[in-house]
Amino acid sequence: MEEAAPDVRVRRAMALGRAARAHYRRTGPLAGMNLHAPVRPDWTCAGCGGHWPCHTRRSQLLAEFDGAPASLTLLMGGHFIDAAQDLRTEPAHLLYERFMGWLRQQPRPDDDQEP
Repeated sequence: MEEAAPDVRVRRAMALGRAARAHYRRTGPLAGMNLHAPVRPDWTCAGCGGHWPCHTRRSQLLAEFDGAPASLTLLMGGHFIDAAQDLRTEPAHLLYERFMGWLRQQPRPDDDQEP
């Protein structure tokens, strides 16, 4: 199988992220009612004024995407790309930690099993 060029992979990932966000907005349990939404282009939290995603929103996302970590990663990856475009002066490693770094800190289901 031929491997896709990096720009093709990025476009595919962005398309998947947009699709995940659109699905989430339509079907999420707090759709239309979330106070902790991002305010763009500064990416602050509408609910508490902190950096988005704030602690509250992270907790909500973990609960809403329980059992679907890949979908949550795609959603946050899309937000990461959007934020990188809006916050061009922000160092990339800080944006990555803010949008993606907290995801890997969550225990994986297979971590509870003994070898």
